Amino acid sequence: MNGSNVFRRPVTTTERMYFPMRELAPPFLMQLVVPGEGNIDPDALRTAVTTAAAATPGARLRRRGNEWVDSDIAPAVRVLDHRLSYPALETDPVLTGAIGPTPDATVEVLLLAGAPTTLIFRVFHGVMDGIGMVAWVTNVLRALRGDDPVPQPDPIADQELVARIGAPGRPTPMVPRYRTAVGRGRQRRDLAPHLLRHRRIAAAGSGALARVCALLAAETPGTSRIMMPVDLRRHDPALRSTANLALPLFLDIEPGRDWISIKDQIKAGLHERRELNQLASTRITLVPDPINRSVLRTTNWLGARLGRNLASATVSHMGRFTADELAVPGFRPTGLFVLPQHSIAMPLLFGLTEFDGHTDLTVSARNGAGIEARLEALLDRIVAMLEADLPAPSPADRQR
Repeated sequence: MNGSNVFRRPVTTTERMYFPMRELAPPFLMQLVVPGEGNIDPDALRTAVTTAAAATPGARLRRRGNEWVDSDIAPAVRVLDHRLSYPALETDPVLTGAIGPTPDATVEVLLLAGAPTTLIFRVFHGVMDGIGMVAWVTNVLRALRGDDPVPQPDPIADQELVARIGAPGRPTPMVPRYRTAVGRGRQRRDLAPHLLRHRRIAAAGSGALARVCALLAAETPGTSRIMMPVDLRRHDPALRSTANLALPLFLDIEPGRDWISIKDQIKAGLHERRELNQLASTRITLVPDPINRSVLRTTNWLGARLGRNLASATVSHMGRFTADELAVPGFRPTGLFVLPQHSIAMPLLFGLTEFDGHTDLTVSARNGAGIEARLEALLDRIVAMLEADLPAPSPADRQR
């Protein structure tokens, strides 16, 4: 490529905090999983990935000092005869393996040929946020259908956007004092450091995120602090970027609060643009990497041993999808869900997606003595609550 026209952008302060996580909470990847019926030709998939990456240069980035630079190398496509290891996904060798083919790679695509055929898009959080990953995935599926991908040419991440539009106030102080709905548990070498679980819920509808927040608060001693990532693209609808463009809206919730009041709290925070304030709190990452790693290890210890966390949980809703909009020749998706990255700084990271009248709920949890049983019981309560409160799939949805 002509050096003057190479897609590049600075590594932001938000993204700097993710580099130590690759060592402390490997593989530290967001993973979007699309199981389905039928088959996908590997060569057609490789061609589609190359076509989509040309329109989505954020999928081809490599770090060069303090910049992300387009390598002009399409993400690798690996074809594996494998079925995911439900329910304990943290034991799955594919999901827990390193990204490839080289250590500096940031995105890859897996095609699992074991029934059901499954696509897995794996992304290092340093180059994309969740919405950026969804844009990348939909571009690959568009290319598989023979449609033109939607170009994502803007080399803009959170730091530049916030500098342009401004923050209305001060960041929320980050103090490790919040409990979590699964309690604390001493970490042991004979236990997996993190758990990764998925539940398919036979219901979907408005208010799922607020309802989950309300239940988490009801299960947690004292005030809960829930971190809800907010898509900054809402401040510039013309922006076409897959970069990290999400900042947290913090929700402090007392036990017993109903979900409607939490939904109103979210609306008020968005109206006041409070998520923009939080970029200032990422400046701590400008310290040398060894200090950054030490701070993260201390944060993990305080949460695991003393139950004192910077936040009680992260809860994200990644959108609503249908099989009709995602289908490609020879392959029809039967679901779509996002597996969150592990984190030693956060005890629980929940992801929600809606697909054809169902809700997919996923969680990464910091593990410890007694945590697994408490997490499974918590997931049971969330599933029961959503299935009781939200509409069940229509007969047409059930047949898909």
